[in-house]
Amino acid sequence: MIKLKEILESDYSDMVSLFESPLNLRKPFNPNELDSLGKNHLFTVGTIERAKKIDKFNEYDVYEYQVGEDKYSILIKDDYYTHVFFKYKVVNDIVEENLIWQFPTSIGLCRAFMFDYFLKKYDGVMSDNAHTEFGKKYWDKLLKAALKLKYKIFALYKNEKIPLEHEVTIEKFYFDSPKGLDYKFLILK
Repeated sequence: MIKLKEILESDYSDMVSLFESPLNLRKPFNPNELDSLGKNHLFTVGTIERAKKIDKFNEYDVYEYQVGEDKYSILIKDDYYTHVFFKYKVVNDIVEENLIWQFPTSIGLCRAFMFDYFLKKYDGVMSDNAHTEFGKKYWDKLLKAALKLKYKIFALYKNEKIPLEHEVTIEKFYFDSPKGLDYKFLILK
């Protein structure tokens, strides 16, 4: 078994930066690097050695660590690969998402974790205001599923809370432009 210390002392600088980035946050972390199986496994080894295992979610172990106000939840299967990575804050018992990644073959796992873990543990989940194309697809599916599951859903515009009670049309509130910075989405129990 490869130990984190052995990797950090090796000549493989990309592996060293992969470990240092999310756990020490010395430089911006791009979770899309975890699409590479080798980097994913190395990140997983580092997470297991340095983060705290707090729970189980289906067949996944849930690891968590915190840096300042930011919390990180990581779903790992069989101590081998990271399948989901969440960066978020908890404010007034609401999870405010910041960065989400899921392994390409783990389709729907982030959404399942959101409903069957975060929304059982916290009062709600809120998006950030960084409106990306992937984020649009993710939140569109999430809001439609929340509506079917009878959750209360809202678009937040600055200090205004706009209820979304019928078929969700995310395009009305989702802008891939500076205007998007004024909007967030909220799902409440």
